[in-house]
Amino acid sequence: MALMAENGYRGASIGAIEEAVGLAPRAGGFYRHFKNKEEILFEAMSAYSEEILTELDEIKSMPAGTPREELTWMTQRIVKHAARHRNLRLVLRRDGRNLPRVREAIRNYNQGDAWDIFVEWTRKQIGKKRIDRAVKQHTFLIFSTLALILYLQDYGEFPLSLDKDDVLEHWVARSIDYLEAYIGT
Repeated sequence: MALMAENGYRGASIGAIEEAVGLAPRAGGFYRHFKNKEEILFEAMSAYSEEILTELDEIKSMPAGTPREELTWMTQRIVKHAARHRNLRLVLRRDGRNLPRVREAIRNYNQGDAWDIFVEWTRKQIGKKRIDRAVKQHTFLIFSTLALILYLQDYGEFPLSLDKDDVLEHWVARSIDYLEAYIGT
């Protein structure tokens, strides 16, 4: 992933990948493990998904607290997870759209279990008995900002010399303000 993140999916040659993992370059060792480079992405995405789902299961059973404490707790885990997988995230951002099978897998992942957990958390916060359009819209508004924060983290710097931790703290506070304003209407 580091080679692909640095050189792009197409720029990371099979020989360079073999050399990076200790195989003799261009001796065919790569093909004993993978059919092609796309398969590496699927393996990495699978590991990423399994790991985040484990962390999201922890979110389901997080210690009950105030909405602010819960959102802070979730955010800290998500941000740390994304940082650990920065190289994969960069490759998927830069090259995933040019690989139809990878693009479809990303879409399914983003609209799957992680989204469901965020929707359920939002539903609970606004006191709805069931998930409806309003719950999904509020979830999108709140968590799309987190997606932007993760994007900025992937690329290594925040605009205007902002501190990531301060931005996250402010985002949590404003998200809770937003939910409280909705509940109060």
